[in-house]
Amino acid sequence: MKIFDKIFGAKEPAPNFPIHPDDLGLVKNSDLKWWDSLSLNNVISYEKQDNIFRVVALRNFVENEGLSVEQASKKVRKSFIFYYGILQERENEPFGFTGDDAKLPYVLKDRANRAISKIKRMSKQEIDSATSINALIRKILRSE
Repeated sequence: MKIFDKIFGAKEPAPNFPIHPDDLGLVKNSDLKWWDSLSLNNVISYEKQDNIFRVVALRNFVENEGLSVEQASKKVRKSFIFYYGILQERENEPFGFTGDDAKLPYVLKDRANRAISKIKRMSKQEIDSATSINALIRKILRSE
């Protein structure tokens, strides 16, 4: 046991979240290993950080671009990756993002973040024609 764990107690592991059947083909053993290396505090921090960026973007779209909250929310969904922990979070979709646009399992967060660099190399037309960033991420992950 590490000295840090002896002093402060062992870290609580990241929760085991179920993966939707439609997403099973996207998840690799490396994703599961990465997830297993995380603590619950890591997961909570990732979620808080993601939410901060989304809220700031939402406010910007409403206050500076003059979009309605609904329009801004849809734009946020097209600009930021959304994840689910429990299956109910995947199904709870107020703007109709389903199929390839559906939320991704949290276990894919590391690879999805790395896939962003591949999106940056796509043509503007290819990006603009996508229905959401989650659809682009799924396309990239399937091609790996």
